[in-house]
Amino acid sequence: MTQAPSLEELEAINKVLANRQGALVQVFGDDYAHNLQTPVVFLDEETLESPPSIRFYKKDYAYLSKQLYLEYQYRSWTSFNQDVLARYNEVITKKLANINILMDNTITRLEKLLSQNNVSLESTLYPNPVTLTVPVIATHARSYFLLLVALDRVNLLAGTANLLGVIDSTQRAQAEYICKKAVRAFRSIMQTEVIKIYREAQRVIQEQRTGGKVNEGMSAIVEQQGKEIAAFTATANDGSDADASLDLGGMDPAKLIDDAAAASVATNKGKAKAKAPVPAPAAAEAATPAA
Repeated sequence: MTQAPSLEELEAINKVLANRQGALVQVFGDDYAHNLQTPVVFLDEETLESPPSIRFYKKDYAYLSKQLYLEYQYRSWTSFNQDVLARYNEVITKKLANINILMDNTITRLEKLLSQNNVSLESTLYPNPVTLTVPVIATHARSYFLLLVALDRVNLLAGTANLLGVIDSTQRAQAEYICKKAVRAFRSIMQTEVIKIYREAQRVIQEQRTGGKVNEGMSAIVEQQGKEIAAFTATANDGSDADASLDLGGMDPAKLIDDAAAASVATNKGKAKAKAPVPAPAAAEAATPAA
């Protein structure tokens, strides 16, 4: 027989539920939160520490999550071009994977540097971390948040290595710069791909109008998406992105991510080869064959 939860356990459960509902409203707004008709996964007690990660979360997470969720909604529209959605998913998946490769290789390299210099992270921290309950409404939204957690790790490792003299300020800036630049580039790629599926959604609604029968619910979704795209575009480079290193400067964001990931793989492989011991020749090979 299952024992009923104690009063303390019930209070703890209710507190978690309240935090989750509050987070849903805080991230997505009251109207969106109360009209959402999908399962939501919550990442409880998550922490972001470095200013770039916190800034990306506050500025981009809600918008990107909504756009990623729309892909799922549009898949149920019978006249929506599924090829557009397939390309959208392919591009987003590949770029997230490549940024993850970049983060992992950068973290591995910095951790090895610290280990080789007998440096520990035990006494290092950012003084103003934020603790979050993160609502996840789309698969790729969770992947994006985990990239921000990885970016935190890169910044903490690079800062520690610099402050303790393992690397200089230029090396620290390079490690941090390429990782946060890749996250910034992902936003640009998302915006480009979002506009493509928005145009396709507009086409579907226009097709309905031409046929004289518009689905008001579908039309409202497309109208709201258009407003959010315009609002986000207008504020994309506001003061919260004052960091000069986040200016892509006309670079192709997709190429930036792919090149950075490839370079991180090559760098780590090169270091591994340089440290690998040269095997001694086998006895049979060293011996002179008999006449």
